[in-house]
Amino acid sequence: MIYKSYGDLTSHSYLRNRNAELKVDIATLSEELATGKKSDLVSELGGDFSYLADIENNLNRLDSQMVATGETELFALGMQSNLSRIQDSTQNMRDNIYSATPSMTSTDAQRFSTEAARQLDTAISSLNGWVGGRSLFAGTATGTSPLNSTDTLMTELLGEVAGLTDADDIIQAVKDWFADPAGFDTAMYVGSTTDLTPVEVGDGEEVSLSLRADNPDLKHSLQSFAIIALINEPSLGLSHGTQIDLARAGGGELADSTDRMIDVQADIGFIEAQLERVNTRNVASKTSLSLAYNEIVLADTYETTTRFEASEVQLEILYTVTSRSANLNLVNYM
Repeated sequence: MIYKSYGDLTSHSYLRNRNAELKVDIATLSEELATGKKSDLVSELGGDFSYLADIENNLNRLDSQMVATGETELFALGMQSNLSRIQDSTQNMRDNIYSATPSMTSTDAQRFSTEAARQLDTAISSLNGWVGGRSLFAGTATGTSPLNSTDTLMTELLGEVAGLTDADDIIQAVKDWFADPAGFDTAMYVGSTTDLTPVEVGDGEEVSLSLRADNPDLKHSLQSFAIIALINEPSLGLSHGTQIDLARAGGGELADSTDRMIDVQADIGFIEAQLERVNTRNVASKTSLSLAYNEIVLADTYETTTRFEASEVQLEILYTVTSRSANLNLVNYM
């Protein structure tokens, strides 16, 4: 029978090298278990990192777009909420005036005037609304409330309608002031005349929330409330008949304001739907890219643990073999 054996130097060299290899394996696997990432991406990618870099760039881009989408959604929601408050006010007051129109008295007209003054103040507060530390309807002047006070508006209007006693003349004077750039836009609007820059929320998709408090459709609601609010102004000395005429005409103006506000809300709603659609697509894209990234970069916990335990067992066996080899001598052999 032929026996193969290795010399002591060869065995010692082998055991030492194998010990070093196992220690390196255990250190590498320990790092992978601690970090959750593969330690040798060069081998994993064959030395070509361009694919991984492309995935990381796309993930970073999607993160930026998703942050922009979230901020824009919050801004749009704030706009919609404040506009809904104004729209509800114009619609409810329109319905109340229409209900009282057949038998309206000057007392009814004065009651509507008091309510209109309150709703005018609420509407101005709504258009001065903020969300996330940004003014909603001030254009690029997001650090500024866009409208001056209700008192400023009524003072300006009283100067415009002073001396007028006919309801139609008063209404026309109010409309002229709201439409005149030297009127409402100068006395009341203190926001920016520059729209917000469109926001990129997806590849090839931008969203523009450019609605400002000087928009004619938004001003119309203020105009309607102001017309009715003038009924109770003592300095005008309006007759009961004129008061009733202003209240009835104000109901028609509020109906127009309601329709305009619904159209504006529909535009914002379209943007909200677009943002939701884009966000859904971005989330799906991010999930797909994240899975590809994880497949390349992240270590399989189960596989790594199994290999780590196997290496530990091999190292223990190696220590045992080394220990027994070191105790061999002529006496024990004999």
